Amino acid sequence: MLLNIECSQTVLEELETAFKFNDAVLRHLTTKTKKAEVAPSPMMKEVQRDQERKAASAHASQSDDSDDESEGE
Repeated sequence: MLLNIECSQTVLEELETAFKFNDAVLRHLTTKTKKAEVAPSPMMKEVQRDQERKAASAHASQSDDSDDESEGE
């Protein structure tokens, strides 16, 4: 899981404590940056590409189906 959040030090400490005492969390890493990262992550970009491919494939399939129907008339 990846969280990209902006928060106060108090909230960060609360999150780290929750991670520390949660049995479902094996490891956690917190990084602090000077500037917020707002671009999509490489993983998210891959998900978006997959969704675009599926949508294009579905659209092409629908177009093929409508072409077949018009030829039968």
